[in-house]
Amino acid sequence: MIRFRFAPMIRKYNKPYLLVRPGTGGSHDTDGVWTPAQPTRIQYKGHIQPIDTKLTQAEGGKYTENDRTLYTTNKHAAGDLIEYGGVQYTAHPPEDRDYCDVNKYILKKVVARDSV
Repeated sequence: MIRFRFAPMIRKYNKPYLLVRPGTGGSHDTDGVWTPAQPTRIQYKGHIQPIDTKLTQAEGGKYTENDRTLYTTNKHAAGDLIEYGGVQYTAHPPEDRDYCDVNKYILKKVVARDSV
């Protein structure tokens, strides 16, 4: 199978973004007050852009104008928390792209009052 090499082409558009991993553990301070663990922030580079209007309409309103698309050579798991421009997003499962060296993820904006 032919693998297309798009990574060099998008490299000039890459911007830094953060992968936020929840902290593990926590500790008690000298007064016995529980202090939760701080999340770990790992910096990666990728190209983040708004979602295509056709995709927003085709999926029946599943995506909004606040959602984004991430193109990167890094691998992320479904549900990873991505922070870009002070806004947090949840990564959805990647599309199957065996023919390409760039991964595409749909990022849904995290809303504090979103229903479960």
